Amino acid sequence: MPGPLRGVRVLDFTVFQQGPQATLVMADMGADVIKAEAPGFGDFGRLLQIHQGVSAYHLAHSRGKRSITVNLKSPQGVEIVKRLVPGMDVFVHNFRPGVMERLGVGYDDVRPLNERLIYAHASGWGSRGFKAKHPAFDIAAQARSGLMSMTGEDEGGPLPVGVAIADYIGAMNLAMAIMSALYAREHSGRGQKIETSLFGSAVASQAWELQTYILGGRKRRSGRGHAYLPTIWRAFQTADGWAVVGGVGDDRWPAFCQAVAMPELEHDERFANGLSRAMNLLELYRLLDDKFLGKTTAAWMEVLEAHDMICAPVQDYDALMADPQALENEYLLTVDHPISGPTQVVGQPWKFSETPAQIAAAAPELGQHTEEILLDLGYTWEEIGALREAKAI
Repeated sequence: MPGPLRGVRVLDFTVFQQGPQATLVMADMGADVIKAEAPGFGDFGRLLQIHQGVSAYHLAHSRGKRSITVNLKSPQGVEIVKRLVPGMDVFVHNFRPGVMERLGVGYDDVRPLNERLIYAHASGWGSRGFKAKHPAFDIAAQARSGLMSMTGEDEGGPLPVGVAIADYIGAMNLAMAIMSALYAREHSGRGQKIETSLFGSAVASQAWELQTYILGGRKRRSGRGHAYLPTIWRAFQTADGWAVVGGVGDDRWPAFCQAVAMPELEHDERFANGLSRAMNLLELYRLLDDKFLGKTTAAWMEVLEAHDMICAPVQDYDALMADPQALENEYLLTVDHPISGPTQVVGQPWKFSETPAQIAAAAPELGQHTEEILLDLGYTWEEIGALREAKAI
């Protein structure tokens, strides 16, 4: 069955991760995403993490899209875009503010060609302010937003998250905004311009922590847990790795004491209720840190799960690739890639009962669909040849 966005057409000028991840979500949901790239190199993400001739970065962010090469610095290239726009539902880019306007394909340039167009811009810092036209990457957004200041141990320096989390959060905000605008268009009949940013997304992802600071002035690094949670919420070192336990309230406290074979803690006045445990949490952690070293992670999972604790092993990527929970829910899938053969790819975390998503096996070669798309626009083979001669494609 077709995905929920079947029939939606997206003209995608995004590069690297924030934009391409957002349009990947739409492609997996069934949208026809045309990835427009500069001739020659295309998206520089194609050159990252190449294994056996396949770019892991490109596969992760661009599978299932169609690729057209178009040179926006040539009048013929701009003309191609303006011929594409009337048939599009979404136009999306993540260049600095002013770039697309200088090239002649800003919102005011293309809106007259399609009043129903959703024009989406994902910037680094937002469209206003002294940083608006400065470049940005994930780590810069993590730093300026305060996210890095909350990560790591109190005695150490600030740490970025080990994955490009600001990019991913920015991508999900961009995808959500686009789909919300498409829904609004069903009622109004009109398109609109929408904006998101790496910096804004990183700030918004800390709503609870920032609000706590705003109201109470508290600010502590997360360490091995979370700075603001007054309950057991921590990574514990085990005999052979690490395990986490979270959310041990009064309802779970007796069972937790049994699970860790420390029944004497249940009625210890320092830990007998949630308030006393919160006041003495560091002392409790010292006792539990020693206790957890006595068993392997697997042994702890067995006993903690038997007592209905909220727990998990701290897995590396090797373990995740074989995790039956991830595989059963298709969060990781094996597809038949045309170059690398059977290849695991990252699935999507959502499911639709009537309009399931489809995970494509491969990302497009640079310009793979150029002729196909131009022919659909009415260009002849002779005109396509002339466009190549003019370096417009």
